[in-house]
Amino acid sequence: MPASEPAPPPAVAPPPAGAPLAESPSPAESPSVAEPPSAAEPRAIFRPAEPSWVNPANALTLLRVALVPAIAALLVVGGSTARWWAFGIFVFAALTDSIDGWVARRLIGVTRWGQLADPAADKALIVGSLAVLAWLGELPWWAVAVIVVREVAVTLQRARLLQRGVVMPANVFGKGKTVSQVAAVTLYLLPGTGEAVKVGALVIAVLFTVVSGVTYVSYGARHAR
Repeated sequence: MPASEPAPPPAVAPPPAGAPLAESPSPAESPSVAEPPSAAEPRAIFRPAEPSWVNPANALTLLRVALVPAIAALLVVGGSTARWWAFGIFVFAALTDSIDGWVARRLIGVTRWGQLADPAADKALIVGSLAVLAWLGELPWWAVAVIVVREVAVTLQRARLLQRGVVMPANVFGKGKTVSQVAAVTLYLLPGTGEAVKVGALVIAVLFTVVSGVTYVSYGARHAR
């Protein structure tokens, strides 16, 4: 029996005369297929949210400021017991400067409020203690004046450079200034410290204060142009 041949396709009737011909969709009207973003297209950068300023690190910073009046009151009261308390509180307050920085960097995160408040608290602790000691006649006022002028000048210059997008980093003289000032105040508060030892520590602190101030002014002059 011969094999059957496939049936021919049905004939398509031509459109009647005058009927519009169907148009193929234009490229603009055809459904678009989503293309993967090219490498040149900018991508969103994920930035973690800044932690709240209410945190243990900033609490230690505020505590350091709150302890300044307590130190001043104990010095004014006078006496061996009050002096020892003033010494102990100052040492504790100075230690919180390292503790709050470690907590912020390692555990919580650095906040803009903390970056501003932390150095301000350090200055309040040092200048406040030195001012009370000068008021009691235990050290000369000119030393306090030199330290205050330097701190104000460097703070203003740092703020001016930040407006231009320039960050003024701490150098070895600035760190030496901080350590020498803390050491000088500690020796003045410690009962029984010899006068020569206290004066020597104060002179070293003033020298570091002046030298660090000069280096920061030089840095600011080079980057302010």
